[in-house]
Amino acid sequence: MAGIVLPWPPKGLHPNDRVHFMAKSRAAKKARAWAFAAAREAKAVAPADGRISVVLTFHPANNQKRDKDGLLSSAKAYLDGIADALNVNDSRFDPVPVIGDKVAGGRVVVRIG
Repeated sequence: MAGIVLPWPPKGLHPNDRVHFMAKSRAAKKARAWAFAAAREAKAVAPADGRISVVLTFHPANNQKRDKDGLLSSAKAYLDGIADALNVNDSRFDPVPVIGDKVAGGRVVVRIG
């Protein structure tokens, strides 16, 4: 599988960003829906039981330094949407954040399995 390709997480979802809770809620809802649709389009599947390896490759738009735990936190809504599409509990996920090459506009590529 080529992976689930998603846009760079909205700024309001980063744990260090201070936005109104309703703005964060709207951004999370939209991100979750993007991930759900992208996972369905990619025909992603999960194992029937056990842990699920999830590699999130973050391709930033610029060379700004980023920490992996902040990136992973900003992608929480993506993981929730993917779990919904796979019909699994996201507690089974073993997420691994990776910082990839710079890409215009930024994006996140998620690989399951």
